[in-house]
Amino acid sequence: MSTVFINFRGGDAQDSAVLIDQKLSRVLGRDRVFRSSVSVEPGVPFDPELVRAASSCAAMLVVIGPQWLTLSENGVPRLTAPGDWVRFEIELALRAGARVIPILVGDIKMPRAETLPPTIAPIAGHQYLRLHHRSAEFDLLQILDAVRPLAGTDGSTPPPPPADTTRLATLPVAGRSPDVSLGGADLNGRHYGESVIYRCSGFCHEPKGTIEFNLARRFRRFEATVGVLDDATDASQTGVFEVFVDGSPREPRTADQANPRVIRLDVTDALRLRLVAYRPGTTVHPLLAGANIAGGRSNRLPELAWGNPTLYA
Repeated sequence: MSTVFINFRGGDAQDSAVLIDQKLSRVLGRDRVFRSSVSVEPGVPFDPELVRAASSCAAMLVVIGPQWLTLSENGVPRLTAPGDWVRFEIELALRAGARVIPILVGDIKMPRAETLPPTIAPIAGHQYLRLHHRSAEFDLLQILDAVRPLAGTDGSTPPPPPADTTRLATLPVAGRSPDVSLGGADLNGRHYGESVIYRCSGFCHEPKGTIEFNLARRFRRFEATVGVLDDATDASQTGVFEVFVDGSPREPRTADQANPRVIRLDVTDALRLRLVAYRPGTTVHPLLAGANIAGGRSNRLPELAWGNPTLYA
């Protein structure tokens, strides 16, 4: 069975290793993620299990924190000390041809090849990912996306059944802005019958159109097509679309009338989903909006939609 091996050093970013383990295990399954602290059964010889797992993994995530290079024992850097397991695990994975991905924690830089033991120096040239506390949820999703294709089944277990789908608009609404509605929307010549629409008349009651749903940890993936409505009064406008998963923002996307965008996100274990859309430059003060109307000036009103937002179980 293909597994993802989490390589880390005690005393250096082990909390980050735990976060990565928890995220990957929830999505891929506990048996597809190896972290020494939890994956070796009680009473089982430790060293042979580490060798087996590091030699047979499909991918190894090398978690590199601020003390990864400098942490020492008796004045000798642990990375270069004889019998160092962190180095040895990386060596085994490289020899086996596994995908070795450095995970840089916080703001640290990728170690240069000349600062590494020769046997693992090649990882200095590997593309890395970053895990930062300011963007932890997004970064964890990036890590998950990188290893998910590598952690497939090997034929010993049946593939998962096709994912069940639920239109977001069929769930009870937990809260929404006055100008947000549910219904059909046309985006770039295609009709989406169960959409979330943000459209103001005269002026917007709120600067951004927001709607929230409770997911109750039932779903794994979210997908929607976003864009400017085909019948928009101002066809030249651009919309900004944001998704918040349990209050944590994902990367915003922009779309216009001729170029709708597809948003796909992991929502595994999420309790609440919030969709936010807005048009930059929209006049939000009612008095100013009224003055613009009287003077024949545009309030740059949004005419945006989330086309058929869908959840996959």
